[in-house]
Amino acid sequence: MGIKIVTDSTAYIPKTLLESLDIRVLSLSVVFGEEIYKETEIPYETFYQKLVDSEELPTSSQPIILEVQEMFEEVLKAGHDLIGVFLSSDMSGTYQTACMIASQLSDKYPDRKIQIIDSRSNCMQMGLAVLKGAEKLEDSFESVLGTIHHVIDHSRFVFIPETLEFLKKGGRIGSAKALLSSVLQIKPILTVDDGKTSVINKVRTRKKAIQALIDIFRKDQSDHTITGGYVHHINCLEDAKKLSVRLGESFDVTAIGPVIGTHVGPGAIGIAYCWE
Repeated sequence: MGIKIVTDSTAYIPKTLLESLDIRVLSLSVVFGEEIYKETEIPYETFYQKLVDSEELPTSSQPIILEVQEMFEEVLKAGHDLIGVFLSSDMSGTYQTACMIASQLSDKYPDRKIQIIDSRSNCMQMGLAVLKGAEKLEDSFESVLGTIHHVIDHSRFVFIPETLEFLKKGGRIGSAKALLSSVLQIKPILTVDDGKTSVINKVRTRKKAIQALIDIFRKDQSDHTITGGYVHHINCLEDAKKLSVRLGESFDVTAIGPVIGTHVGPGAIGIAYCWE
């Protein structure tokens, strides 16, 4: 009958677009001790206040296997083909779980096409691949897959944390490095490179870090035709709006939720965009 796209909540695609393009979302969760919250259900402001107040970092968990199976089967039972696009397999087991369920259901629905894609990223870098694919659902299954893979290979996500405290809590950097960076006001410029978070550069002060984001974008803008993008933020909406204006591309602003935000922390800001 048609093609349906399923993704996970770490794409942080605006709800209006999810609804208008009929994109299905599987939610990851965050765990504070014995409390479990789906990130699609807890208000972001509530979560980030709990994050700041907590001495220990919450953990995250992938979508419940039964929910993955039910969502996939709902699509297939209705006569649709299915494309799943999920966050990097180096960051979560969500992709592997989706592959396992898809393999099981392919035997039950042999006439349906099923393809699971590892986005090798997260946030709106993954979200743009999903959105561009969803805009092509009237085309062939192979054409939609080609569009999604093209965006994955022709996009970038760059961002800066406000503090290294949450990277320290998560064990990604040592306490001494976090303290030194805080004293010296060092801000790392981060990206997602082939599925993993990596450092592009380090500068002094947030002002210079934001300018570095803009410089990276301007270089890509001079080399390519930009076809879409979003400004991301974690509890710093006004800064994100100002960055969007400076970019001059009318990029919409969208917030990063609990699962990715846990490791970056409030105050983070970034840009995800793609090109031809």
